[in-house]
Amino acid sequence: MNSRFQTTIERMPTMRYKNYDIFVIAFPRPDGHWSASGEVQKYGADGLEMTQQFSGPFMANGETEAKLAVIRDAKMKIDAILAELT
Repeated sequence: MNSRFQTTIERMPTMRYKNYDIFVIAFPRPDGHWSASGEVQKYGADGLEMTQQFSGPFMANGETEAKLAVIRDAKMKIDAILAELT
């Protein structure tokens, strides 16, 4: 079966965590599961300081569950980055 899903990508962050913007996108899979991945960006006084796609992909039974897995992972990685800076 060949299914196509309409997907829109918004450039609004899913959430902000410790001055980092976390962007998450999730896609339905043909097997009924969802796959999600994320990107983190940080803006400073001079504009974009860093951008990195480092969360996911995560698969889950539902869209929310997949997105939450990305957010949890991104938060842990942001915390690790900040710990290294101190």
